[in-house]
Amino acid sequence: MLKLYEGSTSVCAIKVRLALFEKEIPFESCPIDLRAGDQFNQEYLKLNPKGVVPTLVDNSTPIVESSIIMQYVEDKHSERSLLPAEPFDRARMRLWMKRIDDEVHPSIGNLTFATVHRNAFLALDAAAQSEYLAKIPDANRRQRRTAVFKEGLDAPIVVGSVKQFGKLITDMESALGDAEYLAGNAYSLADAAMTPYVNRLSDLGLLQLWAESAPLVLGWFDAIKARGSFAQGVTEYLTENDKTAFDAIDPTTPQRVAHILDGT
Repeated sequence: MLKLYEGSTSVCAIKVRLALFEKEIPFESCPIDLRAGDQFNQEYLKLNPKGVVPTLVDNSTPIVESSIIMQYVEDKHSERSLLPAEPFDRARMRLWMKRIDDEVHPSIGNLTFATVHRNAFLALDAAAQSEYLAKIPDANRRQRRTAVFKEGLDAPIVVGSVKQFGKLITDMESALGDAEYLAGNAYSLADAAMTPYVNRLSDLGLLQLWAESAPLVLGWFDAIKARGSFAQGVTEYLTENDKTAFDAIDPTTPQRVAHILDGT
């Protein structure tokens, strides 16, 4: 059986879980406590040297990078395919997935750490903060994380991330004006890949900022939440600690993000 090393709220893990549940592929969940830093343990780093989740293990062979895992699962289990039927729609699907990897993922990381995890980091003493940051193997990611923890929503990198989401939602609204899903009229890997990022905006109390300007996006998300895979891959994984962390977000966050989007 496939083994999936994952975190309960990890957007990348959710992408893969949604694909697995949509395709009805059984797998063994191997939870990694990301808040405790278990992704940096030496045993896990042997599977995934970047110290991130998810990692899929198939017959003792690890496969890393969530978009690659999704395609691997599709290639190996072509039944209940999540690839669009038409080549042009497949190209659109891959463009969305590339955009998620290149732009959306780092942006949601910056926004999440600025709003959800920053206070816990600041509560650590200087030595513990240094130890936490030193465990991050990728220098660029470590630098970004340091800036976000230092300045929160005021960090230029976070401001840029908020504006990335403004453009993303606008482009999604345009795409959904032509089709029911992001890459055509059938649910595809693009929808599975985008779901955790829109869901994170919802968890942060931010999605409603686009209620008037992007009703099709909010309607798409309502339809996504109604699918069985959403409960299986998202809702049922939430722990009490996860809920507490999101509930503790500064209630002024939506207003501050709205000001960034408005350029004020």
